[in-house]
Amino acid sequence: MSSPYHEGYDAPAERPPHTGIGKRSGGVLGLVVGAVLVGAGLNLVTVDKVVYLPGPVYDTLQEIDGKPVVSVPDDLETYPTGGSLYFTTVRLDGGPGQKVTAWEWLRASVDPSRSVYPRAQVFPPDVTAEQVREQNSELMAHSQHDAAVVGLRAAGVEVPEDIVVAQVIVDAPADGVLHVDDQILQVEGEPVTDTESVRSRIQAVEPGESVSILVLRDEEEVEIDVPTKRDAETGRTIVGVYLAPRYEMPYEVEIQAGAVGGPSAGLMFSLAVYDTLTEGALTGGAAVAGTGTISGQGLVGPISGIPQKMYASAEAGVDLFLAPAANCDEVVEATPRGLTVVPVSTFDEALEHVEALAEAGGDATSLDLPTCEQVLEGDGATETGG
Repeated sequence: MSSPYHEGYDAPAERPPHTGIGKRSGGVLGLVVGAVLVGAGLNLVTVDKVVYLPGPVYDTLQEIDGKPVVSVPDDLETYPTGGSLYFTTVRLDGGPGQKVTAWEWLRASVDPSRSVYPRAQVFPPDVTAEQVREQNSELMAHSQHDAAVVGLRAAGVEVPEDIVVAQVIVDAPADGVLHVDDQILQVEGEPVTDTESVRSRIQAVEPGESVSILVLRDEEEVEIDVPTKRDAETGRTIVGVYLAPRYEMPYEVEIQAGAVGGPSAGLMFSLAVYDTLTEGALTGGAAVAGTGTISGQGLVGPISGIPQKMYASAEAGVDLFLAPAANCDEVVEATPRGLTVVPVSTFDEALEHVEALAEAGGDATSLDLPTCEQVLEGDGATETGG
């Protein structure tokens, strides 16, 4: 019986019956089946990790869930805004009550927009999802309050402030001498207006000597000689209390962020309040995103998840991203291609850069902006103090 193949060529091996699959195709199919099985196996294995992913961005000049992000009372004059002032978010996989699979971990490990951390580095061992939500809600409320103070003051509205003792450290010099809720009126005979003025006056006292502090306690003024000591870590003169500002808000500014929690939107909230209360669109129609905590004194503090927030902003096509200067090490390592990032340490710095962007018609590349590289070299934006 003659062969259908030319002489000099080996006839192929017999094909498996009923399949029509040759050796090469069978090998490929085997690899595919193996990969599917491995992937399925990795989805069954969990790891003790938390994965940070880019979350949505929200425009503080618009609405969330049908409600304006920023609302001010009718007796405050407001002005039309334009452009966008986005606050950014992070989505977490692997929080309390959640599991991260080995497949999700491997995928995140090779994706520059995602970050992986040991669970113990992010959450205490016994914390519940409800406790995390409550803490984030409380941090968000403080952030919104401070942002309203900063935005109002920047717009020229006076916001009176009292300085109170928030906590007395056990066994510190002030333990049993100063009380929680004592309002600090004077230090060494000089009136004080904010927490920094209290600290600076205490610093003028030699460690070990007493400092004279006038407080308002139970509606009575009491002058107290408070012992001091030298802090072992910083060398500063301390009495051993935590101070906090207590604001007398002249207007009720409402800031709502839907289900988003945490303090990191404070900077963008404060810019939105200012934009709402001042004439002309702050951004000049450009799109600005950013992140950072805000104190009542207008200081911008560091946050977590900045790589994810930068990637989300790049995806949104923003013209400028405002980053806390204290996060510059992460910014330098993780800035997405094409995103212009400017480090800021104060509200005033952020305001200056956004106004410059508006004057440049939204073209951030035409501006001589400070960079995180300069900050890390000690030649850029000032460090956050407090």
